[in-house]
Amino acid sequence: MRRGVRSFMMPRVHRVTKPSGAVFKYHRKTRRPLPSDIPEDHPDFIAAWQAEENGKPAVRSRAKVGTVRAGCEAYLASREYHELSESYRPVIRRHVEAIATQGDTAMMRHLRAKHIAADLAPLSPAVAGSRRKAWRKLGAFWTVNGMVDADPSNDVKRKPMPRSDGHTEWLDGDLAAFRAHWPAGTPQRLACELIQWTGARCSDAVRIGPGMVSGGLLRFSQKKTGAEVNVPWTVPAFGLDHQRADLMACLEGHSHMVFLTTVHGKARSGKAVSGWFAEAARDAGLVGLTAHGLRKYRMNQMAEAGVPLLAMQSWVGHTTLAEVERYTRRASRRNVFLVNRSQSFTVSGDK
Repeated sequence: MRRGVRSFMMPRVHRVTKPSGAVFKYHRKTRRPLPSDIPEDHPDFIAAWQAEENGKPAVRSRAKVGTVRAGCEAYLASREYHELSESYRPVIRRHVEAIATQGDTAMMRHLRAKHIAADLAPLSPAVAGSRRKAWRKLGAFWTVNGMVDADPSNDVKRKPMPRSDGHTEWLDGDLAAFRAHWPAGTPQRLACELIQWTGARCSDAVRIGPGMVSGGLLRFSQKKTGAEVNVPWTVPAFGLDHQRADLMACLEGHSHMVFLTTVHGKARSGKAVSGWFAEAARDAGLVGLTAHGLRKYRMNQMAEAGVPLLAMQSWVGHTTLAEVERYTRRASRRNVFLVNRSQSFTVSGDK
C-alpha cells in the first residue's frame, strides 16, 4: 500500500484555516502575510518566504487605487497608525494585513456593513472584537481622507461575549498559599509582591524599577493606554501600608535597573512573564490564578479600605472611573455585613 504523500510545508509558517476551508499563511517571525493561493514549493512562495527570512518583505505588485488593499496600505503608512501604542500596533497590523489579503480587487466604495459582518462571522467573539476595532480604524481613516463617502463599519454590531468575570480574583488565602510555597528571595515571590501592591499589568511590571520612584511615589505611564500611574511607595497609603511590607522586604539589596529580572540579572519579557507567573501559581496549588487576578485583588483591597475613587484610578491607571466604581459598589455591599457583624438583627415587635 502506498503511503499518503504529504504536501510540502515550509518551516516557520503559521497557517490559519477558516471554516470555509480557505487557508491564510503568515511568517512566524515577521507576522507578515505570505501568498496563500499557491503551494509552498512554488517559486513565488519560496521567494516571498525567503524575503521574510532575510527581514525584507517581498516586493508586491502595486495595489490598484481604490481597492481595500490600497486603503489598508495607506492606513499602515499613516500617522494615525504609527501613533498607536507600541504594544497595540502589531495587533492592529495583523488584522489589517489579513483584511488586505482579501481585498486585492474589492473596492472600498462597494464595502457595506454586511461584508464586514461576513468577515467577522467565522471568528471567535474575542478575535472578532479585535478585528472589528481594526475595521473601525480603517473606516474612520478612509472617511476622513475622502477615500469613502461613509464609514462602512459604523453599523457593524459587536459579537456578544460569553458571560464571564474574566481573570479570577485572588483572595487573602490564595496570597498566603503562594507566600508559603515561594519564600522571600525567590523571583516568583518578588513578582507576586510587586504586582499585588502596584496592581500593574505584566507588560508594565517588567519595566518598573527604582528609577521610577520620586517623591515617595512609583510613577510610570502604562504601556497599553499611556495613562499615568502613581503608586504610594513610601508615603502613607490610606491605611494599607502593611500590605507593602513584604514587597519592601523582597527589594532589600536590589541593585538592578528593573525589579523583575532573570537569574542572570536581565529584564524579563512582558509576554513571557504572564505564563511564567501562572506556572508559579500552579506550583503553589493555585490552579487558574493569574497575574491579572492580582490586579483585581489590589482593586478589591483599595475599595474595601475606602480609598477615594480618584486615588484608586491613579493607583492602577484606569482611564475612566466606571471600572473603579464597580469595585466600590461590590465592596459597599460586602461591608454592610462586615460593619454590623457584631450587632444582632431584631424583628419589629420582638421583645
